[in-house]
Amino acid sequence: MNTAFVVNSVAVGRCDGRWRQLERTIREAGHSRVEVRATDAPGQATCLARDAVRSGCRVVVAVGGDGTVNEVVNGMFENGVPLEHDLVLGIVPLGSGCDLARTLGITAETTPALKSPDATRVMKIDVGKVQFINLRGEEETRLFINIADLGAGGLVVQKASRAPRILGRRPNYAWGILTAAAFYRAREVTISIDGGSPLRLAVRNTIIANGRYFGRGFLAAPEARMDDGLFDIVTVGNFGTLEGLWHLPKLRTGKHLGLDKVSHSLGRRVEVTSDEEVLLEMDGDLVGRLPATFEIIPNAISVMVA
Repeated sequence: MNTAFVVNSVAVGRCDGRWRQLERTIREAGHSRVEVRATDAPGQATCLARDAVRSGCRVVVAVGGDGTVNEVVNGMFENGVPLEHDLVLGIVPLGSGCDLARTLGITAETTPALKSPDATRVMKIDVGKVQFINLRGEEETRLFINIADLGAGGLVVQKASRAPRILGRRPNYAWGILTAAAFYRAREVTISIDGGSPLRLAVRNTIIANGRYFGRGFLAAPEARMDDGLFDIVTVGNFGTLEGLWHLPKLRTGKHLGLDKVSHSLGRRVEVTSDEEVLLEMDGDLVGRLPATFEIIPNAISVMVA
């Protein structure tokens, strides 16, 4: 079975020696054919993954963080349908944010992508499909595999990438979350779940979750399952600045669902609109703004699991 490793050059550049060691392990693992395709620019992993599938690869492994996985997944699909029926996604988590890998219980050293494809276990998981307005002001449809976040999440991503250099070269999500908690004000949004009556709410975050973690380890959706055909929808309400900072540790540990200003629902389709500008991030990347419609695609892709 032909395997393509789509490598985020920026992510592995921060840990080049570690990747080279892993690459040797991969080439010795019994893959009949291994292709390593490295990105030169943001967004290129989508094209590389699509080209790999069209050239005959049936296993595509994303080497990088959640953003790289997102791009690879989008390259494996067209109009919400896999390019081939027997595709398998692998993950080597080496990026700044690897929250999907946390949910799946894998690390760079324990990922099943290091093994021969014949020796790995796969499971079918769901994927989210989103229609939204991108950063150029155009309508766009895109997939996500872990978590999409409306509101403060976009500011978190933006601030994380601009964190003080003293905190390191990688995006610092703890800094971004603290900054957003301190300065972001709630926006009025209208939410409809599965065609139900629209609810108008003042919220800081609307989290549409397939996976459980975001922001480098914050347990946003502790009850989420990636194979149940449902989103976990978590809304974080109108907390004041001090109140938000006080409760921030609960978001880290997944205990925020018990707070009065936090709600948790399940659904297959979520429509969110607002008269204000509300940013949208997916799988750790700022991609656009409202309005947005989210739909679950059940059992959409096979992924290597530990």
